[in-house]
Amino acid sequence: MTIEHLCNTYRDVPRSVIIKTDALRLGVNFTSAAKEAVKGLNIPFKGHFIFSQDIEHTVVAREKIPNWFCLKSDDTTILTRAGALSPYAIDWIDGKFVFCDEAGVVEEVYFDPSPRWASQTFEDGTPYQAVAVPTGKDALLGFMTFVCDRWTRKEQCLFCDIGANLQKKLGSEKTAVVTATPERLARVFQAAQREPGFRHFSLTSGSVIGKRDGKGETEWYCDYLNTIGESINGNWMSSYINIQPKPKDEIKTLHKTGVPALMLNLEVWGERLFKVICPGKASLIGWDECLKRTIEAVDVFGKGRIESNFVAGVEMAQPWGFKDSLSAVKSTLAGFEYLMAHGVLPRTNVWAAEPGSALAGQPPPPLEYYIELGRGYLELRKKYGFPFPFYGWCRCCYKVDAIPEWDYYLWDKKA
Repeated sequence: MTIEHLCNTYRDVPRSVIIKTDALRLGVNFTSAAKEAVKGLNIPFKGHFIFSQDIEHTVVAREKIPNWFCLKSDDTTILTRAGALSPYAIDWIDGKFVFCDEAGVVEEVYFDPSPRWASQTFEDGTPYQAVAVPTGKDALLGFMTFVCDRWTRKEQCLFCDIGANLQKKLGSEKTAVVTATPERLARVFQAAQREPGFRHFSLTSGSVIGKRDGKGETEWYCDYLNTIGESINGNWMSSYINIQPKPKDEIKTLHKTGVPALMLNLEVWGERLFKVICPGKASLIGWDECLKRTIEAVDVFGKGRIESNFVAGVEMAQPWGFKDSLSAVKSTLAGFEYLMAHGVLPRTNVWAAEPGSALAGQPPPPLEYYIELGRGYLELRKKYGFPFPFYGWCRCCYKVDAIPEWDYYLWDKKA
């Protein structure tokens, strides 16, 4: 189907929501002309991220595929999900980069320039981007480690390809750092903060089970947070860290570092699907305890400062998931309302069946699912008072879902 057809089908939905959602759902193919044209540009390229974030094949940095692109009409920012069989493409026509569907050119696109820090290297030649990447022109995401202990235990989340992606990076890029030191990450965060207009930090890692460097996960995280916090003089700006749901005493310990928000990811709503999709979390912590810890964390950080990611659409993965999109939407929105009523802000990213994940090859949910989920989610945020932007996210860097565009066009036009 063409973008024009989809816009006529969903006349009350902003055009940018449709373009962004379907490009994330089905991927985008860069033509040979576009790949050649981007080679000399100083822009962030794919390959350094902790996940592949692709659909049909993984790419590495040397392939020079832009990490994201922006619609020129309204600056909507869209993550590039490589998909050779996608009906959508970025092409280079008459000296312009354009987003195309099967009928031809839809609109012109552009690429944000790389920040200055992204081209820097450590003394041994390791690029800064081996430990942290720009996630927008005003944002940085740091990686403490690319290793997830759930993969070593064969209990990884079914949508995740962190382990497979690390092996590809180690085999082809030669720049992957398995674990970054607190001091190295602090240097990158400090360099990023000097960039004009910079405003978001975030930090993530593969899950730590047991000990890392002789320390439990929370203590290990705090080493990084305290080192980074000291290097940036405690100016965390609009930032968050991503960590497993923790008991309340450990949440208090994290709060003392000064980081303003946490991302405690439930990933999918409901105990039945949680056990299937997130077997490691289910066996080690359990659904009830994950939910309890997430809600209790609001007592420490405050409303809206505890976020929880949901891989939107994974609840339709077969053979376990919902068979129809409206049932899936109903279940997920019920979960969102429960969390919002307790001060937790759920957020979403459009599910990609990454090639290295256990769900590789699964068909994507229909566009209808994402339209109805986005519509319902916006209404719930209005009801419970969770306006966009969120901690660590704005229109410039929220590339994985159309949340910013729903908000921008149907609630409040702000960054």
